[in-house]
Amino acid sequence: MLVQHKEGHATARKFFNSYTAPSYDLVVRTTTFGRDAAWKRRILAEIGVRKKVLDLACGTGILAAMVDTKVNRRVTGLDLTFEYLQVARKKMSLASVQATAEAIPYRDGAFDAIVSSYLAKYVDARALAGECWRVLAPGGVAVFHDFTCPENLAMYGLWKLYFAILRIAGVFARSWKEVFCDLDRVICDSCWTDKLVEALQERGFSDIECKRYTLGTAGMVVARKP
Repeated sequence: MLVQHKEGHATARKFFNSYTAPSYDLVVRTTTFGRDAAWKRRILAEIGVRKKVLDLACGTGILAAMVDTKVNRRVTGLDLTFEYLQVARKKMSLASVQATAEAIPYRDGAFDAIVSSYLAKYVDARALAGECWRVLAPGGVAVFHDFTCPENLAMYGLWKLYFAILRIAGVFARSWKEVFCDLDRVICDSCWTDKLVEALQERGFSDIECKRYTLGTAGMVVARKP
């Protein structure tokens, strides 16, 4: 998980810790008005029938559990935060490791699909693209999903109003106060879609697509290794 390499890790550690881990699933479902599940289904559609899947920043295992429902599919989770991995392991039998997406501790070509949800805004795009290229087998696909800053001015105004309401909610949901107060800045400052597309192109990925969903509040970048 990284905006600049060290800054992004620090932000992720501040947001995602032992205090937020127990309520993460509920908060994500509630604050996205249930759209999180729909976005994740789009991720699954992109990887098709591929069997060996790496979930970067797997967190509490929401996406990994959806991937794992397919017969004969093996999903491996990686996350920066130990407490989140603990929650994931209670849900399912998940092969997982505590590590960063810029230094994936698996052999070259180990996976034929890589997925991630809410990772891209925290990481160094070039390091991420390089590691994904290394651990993906030829013909593999990488799918990156995260929040995005709306480009439409009217929608941007509503989006900022929403985060103003979240800041008020943070007064009562104390464990989430840091996230609710700072997440919109992190999203907008990251410019993650542009940086990641450029990094993937430089690394040699092909068929790169950048898609927007839910009135520009979420994005997905899909790339394939020739």
